[in-house]
Amino acid sequence: MWGSATFDPDREIPDLSGKTILITGGSSGLGLESVRQLARHGANVILAARNKSKSLAVIEQLKTEHSHAHISFLQLDLASFASVAAAAKTVLTENDRMDVLMNNGGIMAVPEGLTVEGYEIHFGTNHMGHALLTKLLMPLLLKTSDLPGADVRIVNLTSIAQEQLAPTAGFLPSEAKTTMPNRGTWERYGHSKLANVLFTKALSQRYPQLTCVAVHPGGVKTDLADTVSAIRTG
Repeated sequence: MWGSATFDPDREIPDLSGKTILITGGSSGLGLESVRQLARHGANVILAARNKSKSLAVIEQLKTEHSHAHISFLQLDLASFASVAAAAKTVLTENDRMDVLMNNGGIMAVPEGLTVEGYEIHFGTNHMGHALLTKLLMPLLLKTSDLPGADVRIVNLTSIAQEQLAPTAGFLPSEAKTTMPNRGTWERYGHSKLANVLFTKALSQRYPQLTCVAVHPGGVKTDLADTVSAIRTG
């Protein structure tokens, strides 16, 4: 089920000294491994996540692996606009550049629910939270893109689910602020991943000075799959 990696981070990731990279969902799974590898190559990495104690333990462990790693914690709950706004304010206050924004955090196949603002939980967490964070950090991203030698990127983690699971007819806008009770769990997830792709396309068109990409990481065995018990009932 799980593919074999062909990417060699030691050989293929360049020296990132002086670069600042923010990774949402950085305390586990793909986010954690991204934090690990990018910090190893000299980047100043901001690990954004909900669980502070877990994240600080992760950072402590990573610093035992790489004593020169520069990793800081940022409190972030993507299901709350207030949390997103507070996180963005902290970033803008404490950093004078942002080279990479990696929108990795998210949920998959969880039971019906709503975000704080009332959006369907997958759509609100996976798309709306990241869209707001990106908007609020855009001034810093654009400022960084004007620096000599800059290569500013927005990397949105999506999934092949956007093609295979999202309903072909889409959703009505009026459904966004409901639990979408008539939709299956995987439809709701696929819809949020399709939103990631369309958002990335819009960013790329609007900000040609930035590299904006949507990435399907392939089959990777992470703890995100712990939520997949809903596949039997969704």
